[in-house]
Amino acid sequence: MVQHVKLARERRKRKSRIKAMIFFFAVLCIITGGILSLKNTAENAPLDTTKPPEETQYQALQPTSPADSEQHSATSENSTEQGEPPVTAQHNDIKEEQKNDATSFDDELLAEDDEVDQIDLGQAKLPDDAQSILDDLLDAADQAKRISDQFSYTVVRGDKLKDVLEMSGLEDDTSQRLIAAYPELKNLKAGQQIYWILDNQNELEYLNWLVSEKEERIYERKEQDKFARQVIEKKSIWKKDVLKGKIDGTLTASLKKLGLDNRQINQLNTALQWQVNVAKLGKGDTFAVLVTREYLGDKLTGQGNVDAIHIRTNGKSYYAIQSDNGRYYNRQGETIGKGFARIPLQRQARISSQFNPQRRHPVTGRVRPHKGVDFALPSGTPVIAPADAVVEKVAYQAGGAGRYIVLRHGREYQTVYMHLSKPLVRAGQSVKRGERIALSGNTGISTGAHLHYEFHINGRPVNPMTIKLPGTNSGMKDSERKSFLVKAKAAERQLKL
Repeated sequence: MVQHVKLARERRKRKSRIKAMIFFFAVLCIITGGILSLKNTAENAPLDTTKPPEETQYQALQPTSPADSEQHSATSENSTEQGEPPVTAQHNDIKEEQKNDATSFDDELLAEDDEVDQIDLGQAKLPDDAQSILDDLLDAADQAKRISDQFSYTVVRGDKLKDVLEMSGLEDDTSQRLIAAYPELKNLKAGQQIYWILDNQNELEYLNWLVSEKEERIYERKEQDKFARQVIEKKSIWKKDVLKGKIDGTLTASLKKLGLDNRQINQLNTALQWQVNVAKLGKGDTFAVLVTREYLGDKLTGQGNVDAIHIRTNGKSYYAIQSDNGRYYNRQGETIGKGFARIPLQRQARISSQFNPQRRHPVTGRVRPHKGVDFALPSGTPVIAPADAVVEKVAYQAGGAGRYIVLRHGREYQTVYMHLSKPLVRAGQSVKRGERIALSGNTGISTGAHLHYEFHINGRPVNPMTIKLPGTNSGMKDSERKSFLVKAKAAERQLKL
């Protein structure tokens, strides 16, 4: 059985190596494609400076044929209300419905920004042209070899399976099907680890549940919506290791030299995200990590848990120590995670369009996922930060999102606000929970005044109205605090630098 697990892990490693080879090939092609793109742009693309950034009508409903264009010219003269779409006989019914349910169908920020104010917060991101080329190359590569998305998570008290899988954008029906077949998945406990893989259709393919140090359960999809389970009784041993070092290059590279794998490094980064920008740690900064790792003989299996971390940078020390409830706290037992408000508004507002990955465009009939929630609001309604953040981007996009803002909350979380009338912040500015960041509006491609709000985890949009919000009920009970402080003192001694 153990041999089977080792072989399965070897297969995943081979997939990762193939993925890396494809990626490096793609980067080479990007460089070539970028040079050609710049050349073509300089030679062929005229610069249009005649159109000022202003509120744009709902272009998705505008006609495209010559006959329709004549009709549009006649009707557009009578459309004087800002943001109101031109009326045609074909779209009368749609327009009437959208007067009451303001929304939009071009919220993916794919169009070119007409104005932009942005800072680099240490998050790796390719230029739009390069990303487009890379996406095309990866799509082609998928025809020969499927590339999967991999995720890992440490369960905290109160988590349900749907809360875990939602971290990768999966809807509730996935967890419901799994629990219906295997009811034991209802009984997640704090400190357990879950590792799962999505296929290139963003469907769950594989889930590994580390139940305890002696038991592991694997759920693998054999056909559509049907999973096979494998229960593994483990004969490995677990050891606590203290790893100390000095950063040379990046923290990730330094930790890999000491034997930590990507899942453990991701766990460490998540634990530190509210205290330190890991991407900005540099040469000379020191660290110490207390980990519990699994060994088969004298070899690491890749399973493990980060129990505590000590980072020293710029003369200051930062600690993150895991409690028995699965969450991380500082040495005094104070919560590290930031609490989020459910909505970015000062009062409740009517939802005019729900989060819906399968939403269809009312005219084309094509699936256009609605990756956020639309709140019907009068233009000029204050929009507030749902949690402490840094303003990552303030931009304007006439052909899509209108005026929009992106906030970065720690390492994992982003929130996005679209169709604004006026931003009240600038890129690089720090904002506190409840602080005004913008006024709602009707800019870009929109059917009426509203706020489009998105919540992203690790770059994936999730439903902001149902997701288990970070920092919710993250405090320790009095009965837990005493034992945690004992644990924290021991960890501090072990992690002394």
